[in-house]
Amino acid sequence: MRRDKQLVWVRRLLLAFVLVSIGFALGRHSLPVPAAAAVQPSGAGETVEVYYLHATFRCATCNAIEKMTRDLLARQFKDQLASGAMMFRDANFQTDEALARRFGVVASCVVVAAVRDGRTVAFRRLDEVWTRMKDPKSFDDYLLDAIAAMRQKLSGGKAS
Repeated sequence: MRRDKQLVWVRRLLLAFVLVSIGFALGRHSLPVPAAAAVQPSGAGETVEVYYLHATFRCATCNAIEKMTRDLLARQFKDQLASGAMMFRDANFQTDEALARRFGVVASCVVVAAVRDGRTVAFRRLDEVWTRMKDPKSFDDYLLDAIAAMRQKLSGGKAS
């Protein structure tokens, strides 16, 4: 009788694990993707590139940070995304090791880069997105400040 109860609990735990895993997998793919975010840089000209770099395993917080980033870009930079003057990309830093090395990434974060003629001329890694995500205004201001700094780098220090 005791062994039967143990088996029932093991089955329940395995079922719970499977359901949670499916939930994470489905949650990742249910995020809205602005159509303009699919624009890829041409390699020429100047762009501000915003990356959400994540690990293979994506928790609810990871998905929320990506969604907050995408939503802000869609609200504030719709035209720039559509024209290619800005781009968004999410990437797994554990599988894209060159990108992880390029930005010194060892944990999930947002990176904003100034790119001129296909070369990164400056970047800012936004590690504080984790502590700011519970305050959307602080999160948005943090990201907007980094974007403004990269736009200024591209304009040679002149306000844009």
